[in-house]
Formats: sequence, C-alpha cells, structure tokens
Amino acid sequence: MMLKSYSAAAVSLATSTERFTSLKDSIGQISNQLSTGKVSRTYAGLGTAAGASVSLRFRLSGLQDTASAIDAGSLRLTLMNASLSQISKVATDLPTAVSKIRNNPNGVLTSATDTARQGLDAVVQALNEQLNGQYLFAGRASDTRPVASTEEILNGDATRAGLETLVSERQAADVGTGGMGRLVLNGSGSPVTLSEESATNPFGLKLQAASATGTGVTATRGGSPVAVSFSVGAQPAPGDALSLTLGLPDGTTSDIKLIAGSVGAEGAVSYRIGATTAETAESIRQALQTAVTNLTATDLPAASAMQTAKQFFAADATTPPARVAGPPFATATALRPGTAADTVVWYTGDNGSSPRSSSVVRISERQTIGIGAAANEAGFQSVLANFGALAASALTGTDAQTRARYGALADRVSANLGTSQARQQIATVAEDLALASSTMKSAKQTGTITQEQIKDALSGIEDTDTTEAATRLLATQTRLQASYQVTATIMKLSLTDYL
Repeated sequence: MMLKSYSAAAVSLATSTERFTSLKDSIGQISNQLSTGKVSRTYAGLGTAAGASVSLRFRLSGLQDTASAIDAGSLRLTLMNASLSQISKVATDLPTAVSKIRNNPNGVLTSATDTARQGLDAVVQALNEQLNGQYLFAGRASDTRPVASTEEILNGDATRAGLETLVSERQAADVGTGGMGRLVLNGSGSPVTLSEESATNPFGLKLQAASATGTGVTATRGGSPVAVSFSVGAQPAPGDALSLTLGLPDGTTSDIKLIAGSVGAEGAVSYRIGATTAETAESIRQALQTAVTNLTATDLPAASAMQTAKQFFAADATTPPARVAGPPFATATALRPGTAADTVVWYTGDNGSSPRSSSVVRISERQTIGIGAAANEAGFQSVLANFGALAASALTGTDAQTRARYGALADRVSANLGTSQARQQIATVAEDLALASSTMKSAKQTGTITQEQIKDALSGIEDTDTTEAATRLLATQTRLQASYQVTATIMKLSLTDYL
C-alpha cells in the first residue's frame, strides 16, 4: 500500500489557494455591499441579526398598511362631512323659505312644495354619497344604495304607494266624512255634547281637556268614548269663556276658546247670549261646530301630513310604513301593516344599532375607530320627514283655508327644524365624525414617528457603512495581492530551491 506524501511546498500551496479563494469571495461580498448599500442580499447574510430584521420589517409593513387605511378613512370622512354640511344647510334654509311664502299674501303655495321637494332631493343625494362604489350612509350594507329616489319616495311606482298616497289616505281618515275630524256633535238642547267616534279609533281629533269660566255654563269631560259637555244652567255673563283642548295626530294640540257676547255683537265674539238658555246652548253648538270645522280644514290636515311623514321615515325593510285600513279611508277605524310589495320602503341600508361601528378603521396595532353612519339615524329621519310632509301635501288652492293649512304646516316645519334638538341630532353625527378624524390624524402622526424609528433600527442592521466597506475592500485587495505573490512564488519553487 502506497501512502501519498505531502511536501511543505504542497501544503503551502493548498493553504495559499484557499486563502486566495476566501479573499476573492470577500471582495465580491464587499463590492455588493458598496453597490447596494446593504449588508447582504439575503437574510442569511445578516447572521444572528436576521430575526430582528424580519420582526422589524413585519411591524413596519403593518404600520404602513395602517397609514394607508387612515388615509382612506380620512377621505371617506371628508365626503361624509360634505354631505352633512349640505343637509344642515338645506334644513336651515327651509324654515326661512316657508316663512317668506307664508308672510307674502300673494305667495304661490306650490312654490313651497317645490322648494321642499328640491330640498328633499338634496338630502337624498347627500345620503346616497359613495366612494369607490361603497355607500357612506348605508351602515354595513355599503354595497347597497341606502335611500330610494325622491320620485319613488313621493310618488311610488307601478305597484308601490309613495308618501303622497299615504298622506292622502291618512288625511281622509283623520278628517272623516262630516268635516268634524271624527268628532260627533249632538243635534240640540243642553248640554252641548261633543264626543269622539269610538274609544279605539286612532284617527281624527282627540278631546283632551275642557273648562268654563263663570257660573252660567259648566264643562265636563269623560266617558268612553271620551265626550265633552257644556251645560247651560244659567245665562253666562259677557266675557265668560269656554275652552277646549284638542289633540292632533302628530302629538301637538290646538285650543278652541269661545267667548260669550251680547246680542248683535257676533262679529266680535265667539257666541251669542240668547234670550233663553236654550238659545244660548244652540249658539254655543253653532260656534263650536264652526271652530272645529275650521280646525279640521287647517291644523288637522297639516298634523296628519306630519304624522304620516314621521311614520313613513321611521319605517324600514323589516317594518314597512303602516297604512290606513281601507278603502274607504274616511270611515276607517284602524291602521294596517304595510308591506314591501305595496308600499315604498325609503331606506334599504343596514339597521344595526351602532352606526359608527358599521365601518371600522384600524389606527394602531391595538386600536380601531368607527367612522360609519346610516341614513336612518334619528337626525336624518327628522329632516326627511319635515321636507317630505311639505313636499307631499297638496297645496294648489288660493283660498283662505288652503293658506291657513299651509301656515299650520309651515309652523310645524319651522318648529321641528328650528329647534336645538333637531339641529343637535345632525350635529351629534358631525361631532362623532370630527372626533374620529382628529383621532385618526393623531394616530397617523404617531405611526409616522414609529415608522422612522423602525427604519433607523433596520438601517443599523441591514445597511452597510460605505466608508468602512471601502476601507475593508482596500485591505482585502492588498491581502489578495499578497496572496497572489505568495502563490506565484510557491509555484516557482523547485527541489533545489526548497533544499
């Protein structure tokens, strides 16, 4: 068996070659560092620092995604605030517009309904605002247009009734057939009795209170159905008053006051004191009938329209608007449930109990914030109902009663939209979104600072010091040159030189 022998020269050559190869690899690595500015092209080249680099880059990616989400949320809030500003403006402008028309004796009442329709259309458009195909006021159902068109809301379609039809039906049911707002006035004698049609009828005027001053006439209220009686026990004195408070469908009330006068003074007083108590009772009956009839032609239709609009805009897909059970509507005694097949459902968005949480933005590693909204929130419903009640009311006449009915409706619109409560409902939504916007802005600033800190840490791990790398490259090249020289010398050695 032969053993291979190794000379010192052979060993030296192998060692020099290995050193040469190592130095050549080092030069390549340092050259890459100088050209890329990075310690290594792979995590393996980072050695024990690779784990820290991976962890920091993962966190940086998360912060960058969060910043992008905040930017998208901020754009969403900008559009939503623009919609809220538009709604607030038209809601503020409407009371002023209706008051001007009311105070102008030659004002065209149809212009009031046109103004209300235009305002309703502006609110509908604002609530149907969208961004990148996502509706901003639809809650979680952001891919569904939340609010029906103004045309559908007011006029319905071929199979479904709109608000105008519902208002007409409810007004017919509230006014009734006798022009007395579903109240019944007895025919003669004393006491003069005014009673509700039935104890369960939801329509028409309701007798809430009655009183009398003086000793000649007494007032009583009670029974089922409720009745009010004015008994003429003796002649009243001039100036004695009979008062009656009537409840209206929208929850408001109207007062009737009859003042006793003397014969021949009917133009200045509410009822005439007759020659006998029977004549006085008849005069009270006639004055009461006139007062209730006027109320039925003015305040009652206005209240009926407002109540119908409130109920219409309080409904949703799960509970469509209630309808008057009929026809005939003038003698109806109950409401019936509406259906999505026969009645327009104005809102088809999400019905969640927490609209803000319907759209959530992550603003940090541990924190999210809600920026959602729904068109059926109380503030929006209130605005829509007031515009809808006026837009859906038929005000085409020029007679005194039509103008009085418009005045009653204008008063309600102005009161509902002019109160701090109505404004606060919209302002609350705006405040919630403004707070979200401020919080997002602060979170983005914090995230930006954190990103810079992470980038600095990554730079310390992954980036190379070009000055240091250049120095190492020069030193390695010098060593490589020396290795070349050693290798060349060894290659020239002979046995004689070695010995």
